[in-house]
Amino acid sequence: MSTIKKVIEVLASSDKSFEDALQRALTEASTTVQGIKSIYIKDQSCRVRDNKIVEYRITAKISFEVMHRWEPTHAGGATVAEGTSDTHHPGGSATSAENGGGYSG
Repeated sequence: MSTIKKVIEVLASSDKSFEDALQRALTEASTTVQGIKSIYIKDQSCRVRDNKIVEYRITAKISFEVMHRWEPTHAGGATVAEGTSDTHHPGGSATSAENGGGYSG
């Protein structure tokens, strides 16, 4: 049986390197996505200040396997309804600067 993959596009940044920006993207995505199989660099750029690179930015596509079977999660004795999630999502926007997105600076 072949597997079906899903692809998400993410933005990340680092003040150290492109490699660090990629690892940050992968680490953050893995907190809510299971079965990650690959990361593809779609684009990379840098922010410059006073003729020095101050931020490495990447746009990447992360692929992961689609789960074929939904299994209910029990939280406090209650079953989570299909189509809802009991996963805690940390505050902040995926497009906010502190999360590496929304390159507005």
